[in-house]
This record gives sequence, structure tokens and C-alpha cells, in this order.
Amino acid sequence: MHAVVSIGLLIVAVAGLLTPRLRQVQWLVPVVLAGVAVAGGIASAAVAWDAVRPLLAPLAFVLLAVPMAVMLDRYGLFEELAQVVAGGRRYLGGLWVLAALVTALLNLDAAVVLLSPLYVRIAERREASRLALALQPALLSGLASSALPISNLTNLIAVGRLHLSTWGFVEHLGLPTAVASGVGWLAYRASLGRIVAAEAAIVERAPELGREAPREPARPRSRTILVGGVFVIVVVAGFLVLPSFGGAPWEVAGAGDLVLAVLTRSVPWRVAPLDSAGTVLGLGVLASAAARHLPVAHLLHGSTPLDTLGVSALSAGVANAVNNLPAVLVALPGLGHGPSWGAWAVLLGTNVGPLLVPSGSLAVLLWLATVRRLGLEVHDRDYLRLGWRIGLPSFAAGLGALVLVRLALGASH
Repeated sequence: MHAVVSIGLLIVAVAGLLTPRLRQVQWLVPVVLAGVAVAGGIASAAVAWDAVRPLLAPLAFVLLAVPMAVMLDRYGLFEELAQVVAGGRRYLGGLWVLAALVTALLNLDAAVVLLSPLYVRIAERREASRLALALQPALLSGLASSALPISNLTNLIAVGRLHLSTWGFVEHLGLPTAVASGVGWLAYRASLGRIVAAEAAIVERAPELGREAPREPARPRSRTILVGGVFVIVVVAGFLVLPSFGGAPWEVAGAGDLVLAVLTRSVPWRVAPLDSAGTVLGLGVLASAAARHLPVAHLLHGSTPLDTLGVSALSAGVANAVNNLPAVLVALPGLGHGPSWGAWAVLLGTNVGPLLVPSGSLAVLLWLATVRRLGLEVHDRDYLRLGWRIGLPSFAAGLGALVLVRLALGASH
């Protein structure tokens, strides 16, 4: 009986998460149902704490990293970099690389929240397609978010449970991330005509939300780029090095926040994604309870490269069906307590795979809310048409690269 109820509660929580009317309070249903599970004995207090404890450090990082990115934006770093990149003839490629770097080195949520409005402004200045530029951070929130632990909340959660190292991410998922991002760029370029047509349909649906008058770009300030660039390099180095000395990424992010608070004379704590944190904690309790009754371990282990391909494809399918966060939370208990090819396959599947549908990842849901506030009334079906055309070949290429990495490294890894 507990098995049926625990799985049912998780399904209801995911349905609440994906309900458009509840997206403004996405944490509500998972948190309430987690409380019901504990109060009703479906998940004991001990099970709930075991589920929550590994999530605390990753969530602390996200809560500190997003304000850090906002303060970097207020300092002017992203605006200045984008002006430099967007000034050339190949600005689309330059902005694609910039979004990939921000995703990989800072965090996918920061890329979506900060770069989407910035890219819309650049499109207005260049009289280009706003949807085409704004779509880049959404796509790269998946494509470029697997190479480092800090790039994605799913990675950080896996690090806490499976003791994965930064070098392990680079070694196993670096090439698949680069290949997926490269193929994604080719698919994006090939889809530009469809993207422009989709924006024309959006404007026709809401003509009052038309293009603003283009604004003249300001001249880039070298001091802003220099100081901001040095700060990012130092912070990223801290992310990579400090864990070897017993530190944690959230401590580096906290120190960076203090430095930027002095530089910008602001502390934007309201932008910290508290709703996402509540969502993660609630889903963590429910997923932990449900995972005890599902044959997760049997499905996620295999001894051959073909098994790796199957695990990653399965993870991508589940993530597209129920969202990547509950998918990875359910999968983790079945992956043991250390690095494995199953773990790398699951992470690639839950990071890159969910680009196919808008509800596949929290980052894309966040992107939809962001661009709608900017006047681009993108419907789920608009994204769906583009997500399949760009996301599917990108994921397939990344998956092929993961199999090649496994063949190259051998069974010892």
C-alpha cells in the first residue's frame, strides 16, 4: 500500500509542478505533499532527513550563485561582453559561445535569468529576431550544463550523493557536452527560418507586444571587463580547487557575493531562487520514498557501452515525461555510492535530454516565464516545435560521444 501511495504522491507533485497556473508557486504542491508523506508515515522522519541532507549544500550554492550572477550583471560585465561579441558579423556564434560559458562556469539558472533579457536587448539594437537570440540561453542551459559540477543543480546533487569529482565530470562529460553544444549550434542555425516564422506568429497573436525602438549600444568599458573577468576566473578557480581542500562551492559563491556587494553596493537577495529550493526539497522527500519501491538499480546498471546508451536514453525519456529534477532524484538511490558509468549516463540524459519539451527542465520553465515578461508570448507548442528539431540531434550526438568516451577509457572507469 505504501508503494502505491508514495509513487502516487510523486506523480501528483510532478503534475502540480507542470501545471501552468501553479508555476508561480511551484514549490507549494511538492512541499505540502512531502509533509503529508511524513505525517502519514509514508516516509519516516529519518528517510526524509536522509533525502534532504545531501540537497542542502547544492541548494546553498544555487541560492548564493544566482545573486552573484545578478550582481555581476549590475556591475555591467554581461552587458559589456555582449556588446563586444554582438558588434561583429558573426555575432550569433559569439553569443552562443558566451551563453555556453556562462552556463558552464556560473550556472544554468544564471544564464537563463540574465542572458535572456540581455539577448532580447541586443536583438532590438540589431533589428534581429528576438526569439532567435533569446532562445540561445534556453538551449544551452541543457547543452552546456554537464561538463562541471557547478553548471547544473542535478550535477551538484549527484556530487553530494555519489562523491563525483570535478575532474570526473571533465573526463567523462566534457567531450559529450562539447559535441552536444556544437551539434546544437548547427541545428540552431539550420532552424533559424523556422524560429523567425515562429516569432512572426507570436507577434501576430499579441501585436501590442511588438519590438521596441532599437537603442544605441554604449561603448564597451575595458575596466568593467577586466575587473569582472578577473573576478570570474578567480571564482571559477575556487570552484575547481577548493573541494580538494575540504571546501565547498557554496563557500566560494558566498565569498564572491561579499566582494560583489562591496563593488556594486547592493545585495539582491530577493532574486535567490527560494521557490526552486522548496521544490527540490519537497521532491527530494517524495522521490526518496518512491524510489524504495521502484526497480531503479536494475534499470541503471550495465556492463557494456550499449547499456550506457540505454541508461542515458531512458533517463532522457523519463526527464521529458516528468521533468529532469524528479527523474534524477529517483535515479540516484539506485546508482550506489560512488562514480559509475550509470551515473554519467543518467546525468547526460537528465541534463541534455529534457530540451525536447518545455516541461522537461526547470530551467526551460524559468526561461518561458522570463521571455513572457519581456513581451514574447511564447506558447509551449512554440517551444515544442523547436525543441525537437534542435534538442534531439544534439542529445543523440552527445550520447554518441559518451559511448566513445567509455570505449576510450575502458571498463576501469
